[in-house]
Amino acid sequence: MRGRHPVTEVPDVVGLGAEDACDIVRAAGLVPAGPEGEPEPMSGVVVAQAPIATAGAEQGSEVVLWTQLGRDSSADLTPPTPTESALLPA
Repeated sequence: MRGRHPVTEVPDVVGLGAEDACDIVRAAGLVPAGPEGEPEPMSGVVVAQAPIATAGAEQGSEVVLWTQLGRDSSADLTPPTPTESALLPA
């Protein structure tokens, strides 16, 4: 099929710092992004990602990264919305 991109494995970046996570996602041929159309996260610890690790994604696809500012700052945690959660592969 013309126009399709090769499929690559999505790396597991949960628990990493945002900068390292974005570098790893880019190295896999994917595009890091923040939730709800925000730009890629620049700080914090990645607490969730979509698609999940080891899922297949076309090269050039976005990997959405949710971050929180610190490991002890649960008040800053922004979980995926129900709509975003429904997009996660089962």
